Amino acid sequence: MNDPDVQETGADSVGGAGSADATERADFDGHRPWLRFALLFGLLAISSEVLYYGVILDSGGFEAYLTVLAKIGGAFLSLFDSEVFVRERRISSGAFAVEIAQGCDAIQVCALLAAAIIAFPVKFKYKLRGLIVGIAALQMLNMLRIITLFWIGMYFRSVFQTSHEVVWPGVLIVLTIVIWIAWVRWEERSSQPLPNHA
Repeated sequence: MNDPDVQETGADSVGGAGSADATERADFDGHRPWLRFALLFGLLAISSEVLYYGVILDSGGFEAYLTVLAKIGGAFLSLFDSEVFVRERRISSGAFAVEIAQGCDAIQVCALLAAAIIAFPVKFKYKLRGLIVGIAALQMLNMLRIITLFWIGMYFRSVFQTSHEVVWPGVLIVLTIVIWIAWVRWEERSSQPLPNHA
């Protein structure tokens, strides 16, 4: 004969184990989108670095891009200083000049932002909007970096290296993260249905 007490205890233990397994599966499923995001973001970020150092830096298009940055920066600076002139990638005025080179291009921060946006699990139209607005914002910030560094070099040369190598790179990284977080919050809010009003 079966002992009713033992049988009841067995049923409870089986049910408890099943509940625990279901909870673990639910937790895993709940974290799966973030796991996919992290893996895809890492893959895209590493791929962009390989592409940047292995292909882009040695391309003629990269040189042309740097020249365009110099011309835009020089054109803006010439509005305030008639002695500013641009020769290829070099912006000069009087005794001071800067050359737009690797590190002044903002390509890496744009690629980092693009990787984070593409990896985030939302519809393509939201990603496209984030890519256009985000990359445009970073390019404008990079142009601001070029302009302000030129002025710093002109009038505060003692802090030029620190501003160029430490301050502005750190600012761009922080602002890249801020732009991504702002985009995520905006898309999450705009994708929520509007409440029904009586």
